[in-house]
Amino acid sequence: MALRTVSGQQMAESVDDLVAWLRSLSGGPAITRTVVAQCTRPMHGDDPATWFYVEADASAGVGRMRCLACGDARSVLDSSERWTFPSAWSCINCRQSISEVVFGIHADDNGRASWLVMCVRCVECGHLQGVTDLVVDELDVEELASSL
Repeated sequence: MALRTVSGQQMAESVDDLVAWLRSLSGGPAITRTVVAQCTRPMHGDDPATWFYVEADASAGVGRMRCLACGDARSVLDSSERWTFPSAWSCINCRQSISEVVFGIHADDNGRASWLVMCVRCVECGHLQGVTDLVVDELDVEELASSL
């Protein structure tokens, strides 16, 4: 793991570092499962795409990712039904708008998810940021994870 602090900002070298950072966050429900976002459309073959443009509105709990390689856009859960037309995410450190995405899920001991958070890592400078979170209506954690 190569998490480091630069000018008071958390930076990471890889998506694995983003997973570790997400799991270490406090002040919210504990993260019990993480999912690294991948675009697995057939055009990517055996090498899923992992870089995305992200649009998110934390106050409305909506998010959408657009695959950098193929342009496919996916809304997070029911975000398309409540879309607020947020600006595209860009790194507050270097202004790059391409990111790796990891979802953190909080689930109870029975495997029922109740909360989802979406975090990004800037592929240019490694800055880490949570971009939105959503209350989940007691979904099966495996079904939720496979839908992301």
